Amino acid sequence: MKQQTLYKGLVLMALSLALVSCMDGDWNTPDMSQAPYGNSNIVESEAKLVTINQLKTTYGSVIDASGFQRITDDLQLKCTVIGNDIGGNIYKQICVQDATGAMIVGINGTGLFPFLSVGQQILIDLKDLCIGGYGQQPQLGDEYNGSIGRMSTEKWEEHVRILSTHDMSQIDTIDFFNVAQNDITRYSGYLVKMENIRIGDADGTTTFAPEYKSGTTLTYNGSTNGYVHHTINGASMNDLLLRTSTYAKFAEKIIPTKPVTIYGIATRYRNTWQILIRAEEDIKE
Repeated sequence: MKQQTLYKGLVLMALSLALVSCMDGDWNTPDMSQAPYGNSNIVESEAKLVTINQLKTTYGSVIDASGFQRITDDLQLKCTVIGNDIGGNIYKQICVQDATGAMIVGINGTGLFPFLSVGQQILIDLKDLCIGGYGQQPQLGDEYNGSIGRMSTEKWEEHVRILSTHDMSQIDTIDFFNVAQNDITRYSGYLVKMENIRIGDADGTTTFAPEYKSGTTLTYNGSTNGYVHHTINGASMNDLLLRTSTYAKFAEKIIPTKPVTIYGIATRYRNTWQILIRAEEDIKE
């Protein structure tokens, strides 16, 4: 067990050094299908496969009620990673998408990105996992204090298989401002872009988030929980915020005062939409 843990650590270190960021958040990584990660015993079955849209439809009432339910049927989800913790702004979760939709997967672990890189296709064994809504945001995970939460890393590795396919072309990027208001909930969890926008409090000195200091309580821009919310000027919808963690690697970067194009994961907390930038490369002046 110690030898396997050491091997994983060495692989993680090597891949962290090898990661290269490209245009629009395209991070190229080696094929991880043979890495010591996940469960290679999971066998894909056409009879068991479901789509994200089918999950959202089947468990729609549970998600809308911000509840959760354990999946008891022998089901599988084949999907592509579209967001991870490489930039420090997505925390203990990944974002996945298939041809029908997108959602969040909560995992109580960090350093996920070398094995779960953007564009990596994975197969998830859904039986015994929980699905629910965190503030109506669809999420896979496990029960935590009577609601949907993160699953342990051990459970996650039992339920995921890293497939040989790594294909950025499988990722759809949605123009968030062109989504009809009555259809917008369909795109919860998607990678979106917003063009020619200004971030509300950009003044040439304000940063995305303040420096995190251990043992202190963050009180900044109306936030006290380690995240900072910025308004988005030029947005065609209300209740839309840019959400940045104090742990994000770009947190102390000064917010651009010029118009920018932003890529990020569109998440929701009830009726408020929160865009999560994956890494600094998702901000284009």
